[in-house]
Amino acid sequence: MTIEILEVRSRRDLEDWIRFPLAHYRGDANFVPPLLREEREFFSPEKNPGFRVAEVRLLLARREGRTVGRVLGLLNRLETEKLGFRRGRFGWFESADDPAVARALLAELEAGFRARGCREMTGPHGFSDLDPEGLLVEGFAALPTIAGSYNKPYYRQLLEGCGFVKEVDYLETRFRLPEETPALIRRMEERAAPAARADGLRLLTGLNKRGIRTWAGPFWEVLEEAFAPLYGVTPLSAEQKRFYERKYFPYLDPRFVQLVVDRANRLQGFFLGLPSLSVAFQKARGRLLPLGWLAVARAFRRFDTVDFYFAGVRPGANPRKVLPLMALGMWHSLRAAGVSFIETNRELETNTMIVGIWSRFEVINRRRTRIFRKPLA
Repeated sequence: MTIEILEVRSRRDLEDWIRFPLAHYRGDANFVPPLLREEREFFSPEKNPGFRVAEVRLLLARREGRTVGRVLGLLNRLETEKLGFRRGRFGWFESADDPAVARALLAELEAGFRARGCREMTGPHGFSDLDPEGLLVEGFAALPTIAGSYNKPYYRQLLEGCGFVKEVDYLETRFRLPEETPALIRRMEERAAPAARADGLRLLTGLNKRGIRTWAGPFWEVLEEAFAPLYGVTPLSAEQKRFYERKYFPYLDPRFVQLVVDRANRLQGFFLGLPSLSVAFQKARGRLLPLGWLAVARAFRRFDTVDFYFAGVRPGANPRKVLPLMALGMWHSLRAAGVSFIETNRELETNTMIVGIWSRFEVINRRRTRIFRKPLA
């Protein structure tokens, strides 16, 4: 049976593209559906400024009129300027368990990337590292965070069958928060924190949502400086930063936002977390109305898990002084909230220091996601 590859050009096609995962994962206990309203905004060229820094194609695969797969391909101009060569990105890949579907989708993107002079094709990525990225290859029995990756186990074979190989892996760890204060935390309180304060560093306290927004500019400054050397990180336009602020800042819980400043009140580091919303998003089934918002609101009041998302230290600052202040602030906030479990966001497997710290705790499970690469030159 012939597989037809169509480029999304109408609202109807876009709605089909967005909704395909809801049917594809129906009945899967570990699938966390995104909110449809947010998806429509994100994949709208008029609303998402990512479309203004990238050439983007959204493709649908259909067989006998039925959608059996989708993928997004993009060529990010800001990434090209950073790398000095063109890298074709693909993301939001979904496919029926049929190698022919995957081949048809990815071959269409590959042909376009070759025509544009791309050296390689990598993914799954988004417009930036703030978007979902990585293909789940281990840990299918664990519920992901709302920013984590999830896919069918056979996806790895589909990509490898199309000539893709491992580029890098990310790890996501769930661990139990100990009831006793760990020795590491005690050492921070006794030694590292006093030394940091003597050096003029302090942890901001009494933050609320409005107060957090006043630190948006310094946050982006530190994030871009700290993350620039990492794999897959792309520069962000001013419009993109504002877009991500509107998308993510409303979910921030001030209790789990740790900001460290110096004597000049200049931001030196940040550590962001929020109550787990994965189960709430499952209950919402992609819709905040009429009752989905209730599930999300309840998740902020009753939770036993906090998801860690970002932590960064300004290059040039002393991480041995900045990190302990943020860690202590987070530790006391977690204990005050009665949190039992932590979910970390994706971290490069080569970041052995951080992975080693999480391994000191009682690890419940670990999820491994992978970026794949195919050379085109």
